[in-house]
Amino acid sequence: MRVHLLDPQLSGQGGHYATHDAQLMRELNRRGISVALYGRKGATIAVEGVAPQPMFTHDIFQEFASDPAVWAMENFHAGNDAFLADLQTIPADRFSSDDLVYVPNLLQNQLHAVARWLAGLPADHRPAVAVMLRYLNHAMDYVQKRANKELIALYYRFAARALLAAQPRALLCADTRELATAYQQITGLPVLELPNPMDVAPLLANDAGKKEGGDFAPVIVYQGHTSPLRGFHFLPDLIDRCARFSPRPRFVVQVQNRANAPSSGLGPALTRLDKLAATPGSGVRLVEGALSSEDYYELLGEADIVLLPYAPTFYGFGSSGVFTEAASVGKVVVVSPHTVPARQGAEYGLGVVPAAKWEPAAMADAVGVALNNLASLREKAASAAPRFRAEQCAEVLWEKVFKALPKSS
Repeated sequence: MRVHLLDPQLSGQGGHYATHDAQLMRELNRRGISVALYGRKGATIAVEGVAPQPMFTHDIFQEFASDPAVWAMENFHAGNDAFLADLQTIPADRFSSDDLVYVPNLLQNQLHAVARWLAGLPADHRPAVAVMLRYLNHAMDYVQKRANKELIALYYRFAARALLAAQPRALLCADTRELATAYQQITGLPVLELPNPMDVAPLLANDAGKKEGGDFAPVIVYQGHTSPLRGFHFLPDLIDRCARFSPRPRFVVQVQNRANAPSSGLGPALTRLDKLAATPGSGVRLVEGALSSEDYYELLGEADIVLLPYAPTFYGFGSSGVFTEAASVGKVVVVSPHTVPARQGAEYGLGVVPAAKWEPAAMADAVGVALNNLASLREKAASAAPRFRAEQCAEVLWEKVFKALPKSS
């Protein structure tokens, strides 16, 4: 058996996708299972010492549409055609019927291509497949005003059923309970809930996840993608409102993609953050660009509180890699209400403070609660972290996948 890890989001020099894939590969290597890795064309990152084979042309969120009425149809057909063309460049003789293809990131605009690709392979070269459905994209805020958005859910159902028809040894997976339930309702098919593993070994090895108390200005860290779905636009107001706390907290904000911020409507927020960072005594520091794994973990290690003002419309279903990492090393985390991090915080007894509403004022109030109870929340977070970490790991993911995978005939 060989596992083929096909990740169209694996690109650039690092980030969550590389960290996630590294964990999966490390566990497969531990089990003595051979693994092949495929990523985006132009990817420069080595994962577990392996350079990904350059295979995929487009980001899974690539827009191909030009007509505002039939955009969902255009994206579905063009996206799947492009993804299929990429898949068909892989020689069929690399696969056997005993192999497994695992796709950790895809949408409806790639799912049908996987079905078509498998259907075109000879039976003795047709591997089993597991696909991870991470994004309930028709529920995203920016989609709500687009015409005929309801087609997206239908396309998921159509593509998922085509996949099972082409390969009965296919698994539909999701990395939260909420997503698994939603996709089961959409497709009418079983969906396997898997963990969202993130590697925090560097933090644990260096004890960087632990900070001692004392008389200091607490550090609040916001890191990850620059996106309105992650509440980036809340930050200027939120930071201003936190100036009333004593001691006044310091904020470290990663601006992961400054160039694309204006197109996401984040230009005004970024301008205000720049002014705050340039103001003496504001306690605001901006960290520019994508970070290497080492720099990313160093930033997380600085945090007394990790701030996740994420949109409930998306993170009420979707997982958060930043949250998984922060909770796994026992960080105190401030989160939005009605989100997966809020639910997991309550279930695991983590050091999580949910805001009352998804708005800057309520998020700032939650920061105040966290600051006032920082010592006890640290103890709570540290106590709950081992169990959370043990259940959100690659070993559990592969154990569930291999157990659920139908046997070859």
